Amino acid sequence: MSALFIFLSVLSFFSLAQQLDIKGFDDSIVFDIDFLGTLDGLDLDRTESMVITSAHKEKYKCNLPNIAEKDEVSSIPYSGPSPLALISPLFSQGICSYRLESYWTYDVCHGKYIRQYHEEREGKKVKLQEYILGKWDEKHLERLMEKFDADRIDLKDDFVPETKKIDNINLPYFEIQMGNGTACDLNYNKPRTTKVIYVCYIHGKHEVYLLKETSTCSYEIIILTPLLCAHPKYKPKDSGALTISCAPLAFAHKEPYSLRKLKAESLKLRRNAELDRIKVELVQFKAEDAITGDSKSPKFITDKVMDTSPVRSFLQGKHCLYGGSGWWKFEFCYGKSVEQFHIERDSSRTSINLGIFSKDKHLEWIKEHPHKRPKPLENRKQLSHFYSEGSICDKTGKPRQTEVKLKCPEKSGSPTTSVSLYLLEPKYCEYILGVESPLICEILDRADENGLVEVPADFGDEETVEDEGDFSSFTIKL
Repeated sequence: MSALFIFLSVLSFFSLAQQLDIKGFDDSIVFDIDFLGTLDGLDLDRTESMVITSAHKEKYKCNLPNIAEKDEVSSIPYSGPSPLALISPLFSQGICSYRLESYWTYDVCHGKYIRQYHEEREGKKVKLQEYILGKWDEKHLERLMEKFDADRIDLKDDFVPETKKIDNINLPYFEIQMGNGTACDLNYNKPRTTKVIYVCYIHGKHEVYLLKETSTCSYEIIILTPLLCAHPKYKPKDSGALTISCAPLAFAHKEPYSLRKLKAESLKLRRNAELDRIKVELVQFKAEDAITGDSKSPKFITDKVMDTSPVRSFLQGKHCLYGGSGWWKFEFCYGKSVEQFHIERDSSRTSINLGIFSKDKHLEWIKEHPHKRPKPLENRKQLSHFYSEGSICDKTGKPRQTEVKLKCPEKSGSPTTSVSLYLLEPKYCEYILGVESPLICEILDRADENGLVEVPADFGDEETVEDEGDFSSFTIKL
């Protein structure tokens, strides 16, 4: 069934929940609604039913699904490693996960420590602000492994892991507590503690999905890892939809009027989208071909008109890049500006300008920092550009500025549109924005001795066709 049914079913079920006072309503359960032509298809003996009325006074009798059937836990026999043993390679191999935010950087070294830090560089001096949010030692890990191997609660038939709602889906998780962090002066000098939550995600790479401070100096980190997926009780449940069957009463149509209208509008939109995807090519031909030649097969002499390339859009600042996963996000528009922003719930935007590009300012900066010039072409992997005159910094009283490092990825084969960004603040209101993308690889050899890339007006356009006579008209082929 299409997404149109979901909207109607959610409204109906919320109404049902209010009328029947359903406890523990779980919005992660997906309901599908099926409109039958007659009452003959309804099984009124086995399931509960109710009558619903649409906004246009159309009445339908609906069978409600048995939710208990969906909650049955599959009894898959399992005698493999415990959940702690499954994720233990993260500990033994010294794997760390990282999270970069606008000011803080986090190192989550599994089974060892969690570090929060910020570096400020002044010349050759480095000022480090650092906190340990939790740590372990090898003996503690060994004792924990022994305890889990002895208890093996996860092998009991009635054992059900705790779940946590992530993106509106209840997912089972395995939790460990890491304490003995840096003393917290806001919490009577108690050590900082972190709850590390491991969630099965088959495509995960042990990345940090979420990091938040749940209370003063107490933290929670969600790690997405495929290692836990080997345990059947930690796999996400099947999210198949439960069906609500409805049949018309009195003189109602098979489906409500509003639903039929939505489906018709959706079909129209899909058809328009398919027309938009039809390839259009502009073709030039000679005037004499249009008059005396074969009208079904004129002598075309040009190629297809290609769409503007991603490289050109990037160099012209039309295609901006976005990054950031914390409160602040950032936007980079090549040759224009670097901005830090936050979108409020009411869609209003708070933004701070981290720098505007000026060719003259960049040339002055390169002259003062000659080591920032691009390397010889055979060794060139990145370019550095200077963005200055941003918003005034409260701490320094000076405009913000950013060094943008444009880097070609070491690994080839990534899509041209893929991009990785990070933002660091080595000094107050002086930033380093790293931009790594295959887009950069295509412009490295175009940079001059100052790292600047001139964008010709026709860069990325179709090749110019040689003059082969008088061209008087165009035609469009679909």
